[in-house]
Amino acid sequence: MLWTRYLVILFGLLWPLQINRHAAAFEEEQLIGWKGETYNVKQISATSPQSTGPWIETVSWVPRAFIYHQFLTPEECDHLIELAKPKLERSMVVGTDKDLIDDIRTSYSASIGYGETKVVALIEERIARWTHLPIRHQEPMEVLRYVNGQKYDAHWDWFDDDEVAKAKGSNRMATVLMYLSDVDPKAGGETALPLAIPLDRDTQSVDGRGYSECAGRMGISIRPRKGDVLLFWDMDPAGHVPDRHALHASCPTFFGTKWTATKWIHNTPYR
Repeated sequence: MLWTRYLVILFGLLWPLQINRHAAAFEEEQLIGWKGETYNVKQISATSPQSTGPWIETVSWVPRAFIYHQFLTPEECDHLIELAKPKLERSMVVGTDKDLIDDIRTSYSASIGYGETKVVALIEERIARWTHLPIRHQEPMEVLRYVNGQKYDAHWDWFDDDEVAKAKGSNRMATVLMYLSDVDPKAGGETALPLAIPLDRDTQSVDGRGYSECAGRMGISIRPRKGDVLLFWDMDPAGHVPDRHALHASCPTFFGTKWTATKWIHNTPYR
């Protein structure tokens, strides 16, 4: 009958649309984070794509903190270390009138100029793409070396009012901490965020996992892994209000050598 033929034609037209809609819904469910989800470290196996290539792990929303695994290649890490070695000097802390040497920070560091080499320029561009903050908001890169128990006690990277005035109204909005070397799990050297609220207290707990006393107190601690990068936000998304949960420390490195590189990014152009 004629009406039966019309139903068959109509069904044939609508069926592919139904399949496509289900396919689109399935693809949406794979977009981790659009509903606020994050990767569960319990579910990451040695054969999963995240373990064999670069991937981003959310570790906290308070403060906003993320680890970009394998952000740097081993060759890029080694390049930054070699650039820094001839320039190393005792690390300073920011003061109201001038930078000072203080026992809260005992590492040695070296400043790397903007685009000093092609590798440096490419890393700066990559950081800008990831953070969505322009290169002109970045401070020069600082490479740090920690040995023989050297550390940096708990501190904030954002400036107080006097320091903001010194910086002509500019403040640090985000910290990008690049790990340039591996550190033995028993050697300490963790990055501790004692006021951070972990997403999963079971998987991110340091209990029974061999962390140092400095890292095992509260909050979140990250072990250095060559090529990984920790990004945490020092201010609210508008870049106006400092986030006190962004308190952090570099735990003492008891043996071996820990190398890192830091990019502080401001809420206004820095250069």
